[in-house]
Amino acid sequence: MLLTPQQIEKAAQDIVAFWNRSVLPDADKAKILEMVQDYYASKDEYLVDQYLAGLTQRTIDRNAPQTDFENQND
Repeated sequence: MLLTPQQIEKAAQDIVAFWNRSVLPDADKAKILEMVQDYYASKDEYLVDQYLAGLTQRTIDRNAPQTDFENQND
């Protein structure tokens, strides 16, 4: 499948904006992003798959901290 730069940009923007645009509870948003990250990580056919998997993981890490240490804003 041929991807254009605009399609890659749209996918990246959608991943990053999903958390703020979705009306779902945070736990559901995190689960959906985990599924997206798993999809791209397991697909791993092209460099773009690695990029989108990493971008999705960073979005999860930023919005859904896994420990109380990450929740502290000191």
